[in-house]
Amino acid sequence: MELGRTAIGHRGARGAVALVVALPLAACMGNVISTAEVAGTGGRTGAPDAVSGGAGGAPSSPVDAGSGGAPVVGLGGAPGSGASIDAGSGSGGRGGGGGGGVGPLDARADAAADAPNEGTTTSPALCPASALVCDDFEDGNLDGWTTLPSGGTITVDTTHARSGTSALSINIPGNQRGGFIERKGAPLFPLPAGQLFGRVMVYFDSVPDGHSDIVRGAPVGGSTPWYNVGEQHGEILLNYYNGAASDCWARPSPGRRVPIQTWMCWEWIFDSTRNEMQFFIDGVLSRRVTGTGDGCLSNPAQTWFAPTFGSLRLGEYIAEISATPTRIWLDDVALGTTGRLGCPP
Repeated sequence: MELGRTAIGHRGARGAVALVVALPLAACMGNVISTAEVAGTGGRTGAPDAVSGGAGGAPSSPVDAGSGGAPVVGLGGAPGSGASIDAGSGSGGRGGGGGGGVGPLDARADAAADAPNEGTTTSPALCPASALVCDDFEDGNLDGWTTLPSGGTITVDTTHARSGTSALSINIPGNQRGGFIERKGAPLFPLPAGQLFGRVMVYFDSVPDGHSDIVRGAPVGGSTPWYNVGEQHGEILLNYYNGAASDCWARPSPGRRVPIQTWMCWEWIFDSTRNEMQFFIDGVLSRRVTGTGDGCLSNPAQTWFAPTFGSLRLGEYIAEISATPTRIWLDDVALGTTGRLGCPP
């Protein structure tokens, strides 16, 4: 059972005022804001057993997301090669992403050598050499993953597949939260340099009315603080959550819509040494947060203090439940610790 989130509706006041969940409220993702948003009373709605919520508050100030450098760069050296991470070029920051290792993988190197790319059924073209975990779900099972449903149905099916014939489906009925699959332990954790690199192909059949988390980095056991990548009202949203007083958000500038029924390549870097999160779409940097994002419910300057990452969750967890069913597919997962993994060919 995961921790509850009790704050009130994300980026639109959902406490003292009536609940508003219709997509037109996407004003909270754009340039038009409601009186409630100006008041800064927004938060997340979470039932007692809810895992995630959205970050609330005023719309983001303009942020230079950076070009991110060339797409699909920096596939990284072999684990333990000791090569440095060259952040690469790219206006707006380190988004160019570099390859190379981060030095020895300590005791995990032996385990990785015994079972490279653990859990993979992926062709070499889809699984970068530096990845420690890959999965394209072609074998039809979720070996190596822990399934954490919360009202949703998590299965491998053949309805939509980015590669091969199978992908992971999360089917969420109305008024339910969804669920995750989780990776923990060797060969991925503990992280040798506090950096977690990941990639997943994402296909939204529909989006919920409020905020949902798709990728979550957390401590061992999944407790807070969390680094989340997801969407709200159909637009990309990064979130830091460490309790209702530390519910923070950041968005690309300009905002980035989530395309429906289209495969996207989502990449991320979670870096506990810099309190930094980077997020890429189709190989291009969409948003980077270093230290602070656009705002928080209680303190706009709240630092996004990263946990010691020991858990990586993928799926969809809806913070603000609604009567609208939603469904998502994930495919071609790659996870590592030594550099960006790039999009699959």
